[in-house]
Parts: sequence; C-alpha cells; structure tokens
Amino acid sequence: MIYILAAVFFLLLLIVGGDRGAVSLITLVGNMLVFLAAVVAMAARIHPILVTVAGSVAVNCITILYQNGTGKKSISALLSVGAVMLALLVFVFWIGGKMHIGGLNEIDMKSDLSLYYSFNIHVDMRMVCISMIIIGLLGAVMDSAVAISSSIYEVYDNNPDLGTKELFESGIAMGKDVMATTLNTLYFAYIGEALMLILYLRQYHYSLVSMLNAKAFLQDFACIVISAIGCILVIPVCAGITAKILKEQ
Repeated sequence: MIYILAAVFFLLLLIVGGDRGAVSLITLVGNMLVFLAAVVAMAARIHPILVTVAGSVAVNCITILYQNGTGKKSISALLSVGAVMLALLVFVFWIGGKMHIGGLNEIDMKSDLSLYYSFNIHVDMRMVCISMIIIGLLGAVMDSAVAISSSIYEVYDNNPDLGTKELFESGIAMGKDVMATTLNTLYFAYIGEALMLILYLRQYHYSLVSMLNAKAFLQDFACIVISAIGCILVIPVCAGITAKILKEQ
C-alpha cells in the first residue's frame, strides 16, 4: 500500500507540477539524504547541535537556492531563515534546559516496546530533542520566508520607485495573511497528531494541570509553539532584509 501512495504522490507531482514538480522531487530527495546523514552523524556521537546546524544550512541551500534559484529574493529568504534559526537555536537551547524535555515520555516508558530499548546509547537525548524542535520548525520558517520575499520582489518589480520603508510595510501587510494561514496549518497539524494522545490522557483521568505537565504533551506542544514563534518572527526579519537588498541593487 505504501508503494501505491508513493506512486500516486510522484505522478501527481510530475503531472501537475511539470518541470517545477521534478525540481521539487529532487529537492525532497536531497532533504531526505541530509536527514539520513544527520541521523548517522548523531549515532556516531557527533554533537547533535553541530549536526543540526550543518543539516539546517544544507536543507536551506537545497530548498531555497536549488529550488528557487540564486536571485535576490532567494538570497533574502536564505539570510532571513538563517537569522531567525540562529536566534531560535539560542532560545530553544535555553528553554529546553528549563523545561527538561528529552528522552522517553511517560507513555513510551509504559509501553511494551520500552522493554526492548537499550538505554545506554551514549547520546544526550536533551540535545537530540532540541535538534528535533529546530528541524521541525525549519520547514514552516522557510515557507514563510520564501512567501514574503517573493511577494515583496513582485511588488518592487511592478513599482520600482517604492522606497525601503514602503517595501517593508508591504511585506508586513502580506506577512499578516501568511501568518494567519501558517498558524492555522501548524495548529491543525498538531491537533491531528496529538488527538490520540489527548484522548489517552483524558481516558486515564489526567487533570488539566497534569496534562500540561506531562512530557508526552509538552514535547509536541513546545515544538508547535516554537514553530509558530519562528513563523511570526521571520515576517519582519524577511521584510526588512528583502527591502534593503532590493533597494541597494
């Protein structure tokens, strides 16, 4: 069945997307290879944060530069994502230590599969969890950055007399629409993934306070909230960088 799903996906991507669909497929395969390389590197006991930073740079270059070219709007999006990811890396590193996230949650520890796990893997699972959060928010931040930079570029292409301030304000205005849809996308993605978890916690009569403090809930919730913060933060950053680059050409 998985082969049928994959075949339908590839066919629709190529039929509807054409050449752009083929480029998107190559980009997807490249990102998969980067992810596999990151897993191998972490298993080889290379520090997860270093692996995540290197992998994020590679994914950014593949997704933005290869898929969208090396024009000014792509460079603007790339710089914006890099700046936001660097700021969020520091934030996630700090908040991850405060929240003590990482490792197996309560449900995983009670499952039968945990009996077969080896706990002596010599990998800092807190760092791995921080890496998971950074990787998880990467796609949403890139999507918002590309949308903002492309929109500002089109506005400037049709109105080259606009100044930096006007272009920045246009980017913010368009960013509000992007933000609304992106936040809803993140919310429904989380609800779809966490529905079984919420029902499980409700079935065993977890109170609201206990649910909010459960690691099983907290790990996913932290990921989705930090992703939302990244999507909001990238809007003014990308609008400012794109407007500055376009007016200095």
